[in-house]
Amino acid sequence: MFTDVWRERVSYFMIGVLSVLAIILLTGISSSYPVMKYQMETIVRSNITQIYVMDTTTGRVKWVNKMNISFDEMKDE
Repeated sequence: MFTDVWRERVSYFMIGVLSVLAIILLTGISSSYPVMKYQMETIVRSNITQIYVMDTTTGRVKWVNKMNISFDEMKDE
């Protein structure tokens, strides 16, 4: 009697663990956007502030001349 209850509880526990792992793995796979793709830094020299943006996946660095423009429209290094 005790072993039957124990087996039932362990089987429910394993089903729960597998369900949670499946949800975690499937939701992690569904997001295809890379995290931290762009990194922005500022350099301050005297009274001049310069801003550059680096694409961390390709390593391309671009300087920001105007705000609110896309990465492709920025000036290359």
